[in-house]
Amino acid sequence: MAVQETARETLLSLGDRLLRIQGATLQAPLRDALRSLRRGTDAEALADAWGRKEATALLTELDALGWLTSEPRDALGEFAGETYQRQLDYLGLFTPDTAAAQRRLLSARVGILGLGGLGGIVAQHLVAAGICTFRLVDHDTVARHNLNRQFTYGPSDVGSPKADTLARYLRTMRPDVDVTTHRRRITDVAGLEAVFGPRRSLDLLIIAADSPPGLPDTVARWASGTGTPFTMGAVGVGVGFWGPLVDPAHGGCWTCFERDRRAALTARERLIEDHSADPAPFSFGPSNTAVAAMLAHDMIQFLCGERCPTVGRRAALDFARQRITHTTESTCTCQTI
Repeated sequence: MAVQETARETLLSLGDRLLRIQGATLQAPLRDALRSLRRGTDAEALADAWGRKEATALLTELDALGWLTSEPRDALGEFAGETYQRQLDYLGLFTPDTAAAQRRLLSARVGILGLGGLGGIVAQHLVAAGICTFRLVDHDTVARHNLNRQFTYGPSDVGSPKADTLARYLRTMRPDVDVTTHRRRITDVAGLEAVFGPRRSLDLLIIAADSPPGLPDTVARWASGTGTPFTMGAVGVGVGFWGPLVDPAHGGCWTCFERDRRAALTARERLIEDHSADPAPFSFGPSNTAVAAMLAHDMIQFLCGERCPTVGRRAALDFARQRITHTTESTCTCQTI
């Protein structure tokens, strides 16, 4: 929550929410109370400083409006000095208990298939947010033409396996990170079981590889058997997308999503898609970074509380028009989980 003060009013802002307090009630004690809440305090300390009746009335009103978060007294001290300390208030956009959300991020286990212009940048955001356990999969090595968009690699890394190189980067960010790397190309369920096992071992799997074309179908079959949530992202010519987040344990179904998405296409769009299996022959750093950042934002939100804007639907960013659209959230009707 941000607090902005003028001579006539105090504004509280959280995301796209705004609360304006003005008029005769806005006296110095109320301003001081709001500042204390912004820094972090509790009901007893507020009552001692301002008066129990006034403090109780303020807290009751703010709580009814959804402006209070509940955290342990030592939460700020627990996370002090960490790379993610400044994001705690932002997590209030996802859940009122930001300390619990941060702890969920710290304990999250994330797998990433494909460590290029999306996967590597997503990993940057996730490790900076506090995620400490990664399973990285990519068969490729770093090439010089990757460096316009794959910012976890540098000129000295050319020729090195991407998985091992990204692992080194993550360890420079967090020396205590738990990273397992696999240099292989995933083409079937057996490959996924060889890397991640036949039972659930991840809290989230991110598909950031652009081949083989049927990889999402393969992941969906493995995920339905293990109950592993998964999502994906890709960047094409003039447009990029992220999602859907498919959570088999909560009724998510890739088959039904694809059925609904394909049904919404025109005959010409389906024909173009069916003959466009190859990855785009060119890439642009800013577009890759934009999609990777939005994908990471959604996945951090999901890991904080199991919901995010792309659960069951896909977001698409039109770069030329700077417009984001979403598909309709799909509903599973095939009874397959």
